[in-house]
Amino acid sequence: MANEYGIEHAPGPWECTGESWWFTCYPFGGNKNNVPGAANVLDFHPGVNDKFDGGIGMIMVVRYSSTPVGPYDELLYIPGYYDTPHASSSRYRITNIYVSSKETTYNGRRNWNIPKHLAVFNFDKSETTGHTTITVAHPETPDNPFFVAVLKDIPVVSSIGVPLSTSLFPMNLEFHQPDIKAVDTPQGKANGETGTETWQSFRPWMGGKARFVKCVDMKNGNGDGTWPDKVDGVWGAVLRWDAGMKLKFPAGTELPKSNL
Repeated sequence: MANEYGIEHAPGPWECTGESWWFTCYPFGGNKNNVPGAANVLDFHPGVNDKFDGGIGMIMVVRYSSTPVGPYDELLYIPGYYDTPHASSSRYRITNIYVSSKETTYNGRRNWNIPKHLAVFNFDKSETTGHTTITVAHPETPDNPFFVAVLKDIPVVSSIGVPLSTSLFPMNLEFHQPDIKAVDTPQGKANGETGTETWQSFRPWMGGKARFVKCVDMKNGNGDGTWPDKVDGVWGAVLRWDAGMKLKFPAGTELPKSNL
């Protein structure tokens, strides 16, 4: 059934295909100081993201070629682990995310409490240098990106692709997402920025062929008005998942409402 703006609900589970770049933050030992602005103030209730437990964080760029709501691009931030009232140990949390489709904005928020917002993406590979440049900008300022990453192949290393899946990763990849607020403006409603009332948990899975490439340059600022211009702790080696990567998002499990 479509909402009042004609966006159809596509409930989980989702099975998707695409390609991805994983920028690992603090891969050795984990960060204990959360980055200011890691969560958009429009999405979460005050204090809900205060109890940060550190751990390995990630910034991910994904190009989906096939999903239940069609192809789209995505930039998401996972700073690390956060305390959750629904488990004895902390869990990962997606605190900020940008996508190129209002259909996935609405469904990501409704199905999994993933705080999606619309953005404009550009992917460009230079024939001269071989560098791939990824930019992400707000729709209102498409020529002024807030995220820029320049990537290049590493001689020999990048030619080696190996089968990989998140089932092999040593960390707990179960996410606990707090309920999120609706962006209560005409544009927010039209963009699918709906709200929810209860927490959700889910454990996604990714698999495919992956290889390492090098991050030549990265700038990240003004995503929600408070991100710093420089992201500390980002590892120069980027895990590149080749086209054909599979991603499975199970249906979310509803958890009791909490004032944490």
